[in-house]
Amino acid sequence: MEIEALDISVVFNALSKANTLLGVDYDYFFIEVIIVMLAFIYSGHFLSFLLCVPLHLVGWILGKIDPHIFRLLSVRASIGAVKNKSLWRCQSYEPF
Repeated sequence: MEIEALDISVVFNALSKANTLLGVDYDYFFIEVIIVMLAFIYSGHFLSFLLCVPLHLVGWILGKIDPHIFRLLSVRASIGAVKNKSLWRCQSYEPF
């Protein structure tokens, strides 16, 4: 018995990927721009724009490892820690 290869349409692949701008997630790109602009305002040197290269490279590598990494991190930051983790030994929101 031979297993047939699944037919995955191009539309499904495109809709399941994260939205990117220049190879990184939208949210990460705007955070990167804000950090570079704040560095420029603080220092006043145009060399601070070179900070975008390593920041963009880190975001691009993390995006290649997991395309949804920044969404996962934002959900993790918004939910926070669960107080009964020591009781259940997992992230359970059940009070009992």
